[in-house]
Amino acid sequence: MESQNKNYMKDQEIVKIYLDTEEWQSFECKRAAIRPADLLETVVAFSNSDGGTIVIGLEDPKKAQGEKRLLGISENPDNVSEFLKLIDKEIDPPLILWTKFELDIENNKGQPDKLMVMNIKKSNDVHSLKKGDTFVRKGRQNVKIGSTEIMRLKYEKGSIKFESEKSGIDSLENLDDILLNQYKKDTSGIGLDGWQFLKDNGLAVGDNGKFELTKAGALLFCKNPSVVLTSKSGIKISHYYGTKPTYSGKPNFVTRPFTIEGPLMKQIEGAIDYFRGIVKNSPPKLSGAGFIPTFLIPEWAFQEAITNAVIHRNYFVQDDIQVRFFDDRVEIESPGTYPGHITVENIRTERFARNPLILRTLNRFQTAPNLDIGEGVDRMFKVMREKNLYEPLFLPPTIRPNTVLLMLLNIYKVEYWDTVSKYLNENYRITNKKAREITGVQDVLKMSRLLRGWLDKGLLEKIGKAKKDCYYRRPGQEIPKGLFSRGVDNKMRRNDSPL
Repeated sequence: MESQNKNYMKDQEIVKIYLDTEEWQSFECKRAAIRPADLLETVVAFSNSDGGTIVIGLEDPKKAQGEKRLLGISENPDNVSEFLKLIDKEIDPPLILWTKFELDIENNKGQPDKLMVMNIKKSNDVHSLKKGDTFVRKGRQNVKIGSTEIMRLKYEKGSIKFESEKSGIDSLENLDDILLNQYKKDTSGIGLDGWQFLKDNGLAVGDNGKFELTKAGALLFCKNPSVVLTSKSGIKISHYYGTKPTYSGKPNFVTRPFTIEGPLMKQIEGAIDYFRGIVKNSPPKLSGAGFIPTFLIPEWAFQEAITNAVIHRNYFVQDDIQVRFFDDRVEIESPGTYPGHITVENIRTERFARNPLILRTLNRFQTAPNLDIGEGVDRMFKVMREKNLYEPLFLPPTIRPNTVLLMLLNIYKVEYWDTVSKYLNENYRITNKKAREITGVQDVLKMSRLLRGWLDKGLLEKIGKAKKDCYYRRPGQEIPKGLFSRGVDNKMRRNDSPL
């Protein structure tokens, strides 16, 4: 499948990026002489974690430097062929989301050769080798995990649904009757038996007069799910003066941190009410001939962010959602990393529900806080952009493990950011020189200050230390596939949930 994008990177440019990239969480290089079975461990580890890239025919950077690492797949082409066969035969369940392509190189002997590049996507499933071993990626290591960790990973990915499990609650006494009746009214369920109605909606199990709430039913309609489920499942609000917490002396809290508990719908409403209070009480500041508000984030963006956190968090993890307000940003941190195959790279375009019952139920209220049309996250980006604010920033798991951390910046964009951001969308990385070239900023130090400011805000990360070799990219950004001069092999098969 040949790509139609005309902004191709040349093979040499892509190879240069790979030579500059250190082996870590999502990148590994291997000689073609490696045993094919050993490569499978990395494939499984990447698919069970956050995905990654394997370059075959490239020597370990600890054993050679620069172009001397370009051994090529001609070193042992039979191994490469065998490895590709084993991917389909020796991984259970079968691996679905992966692609491969080749890059033309001149190897370290001066002969025409190739590198094979494999992109392993994060999977919705937990994969194992058929001999029984299961691996995840931690740093630059493939780590074998046991049954307890496999179970945790299945909850994390959503292949086991915490929300569908029995809660042990066999009485309706703990339910918020007003909220349940509102839901029945909104879904034409008025007059129906309570237990049967809940069962019909996936919120209870049982028969013959003996029923029990599912954990989704408890989270959605119990007066205090944290109490009846004996777990943390609320929203903790922390509001600070300034731009960071004070860890010595008197804490810099605007108000004492507190936790919002209760049915999930009321948790969302409580968080939005606090947000509205901040907007209402934020003093305006003088700018030019008039006043502008000091709190700029649109309510809709915050509502979408907090609703997503409530719907998609991992309730198997014993912790509350953390919402932290600072002068220059709001942070929403939800327990559990990105569900299914969702990553920072595809979160605006892909869909996957870890908790489909919770998603469905909240969406069926007439006053639903969420848009179940696949556009909520993308609309949040557009709303922030329309207000001339920086787009929402989702931190990758390599920076913030085991949580989803979203930052909404309460700052107007610097005028040059749009130009730099667009360039990064198309070209993966940028240098100080290139940034000056595309923005028209001639002063090296001024551009350095702009880049440093974007680094401090978390919009960029710096790769490399030496001035002549360093560049900047979005945190955790992969090389855009549209830049490859080779079309990727059409091997990627999909089993995406339509949720």
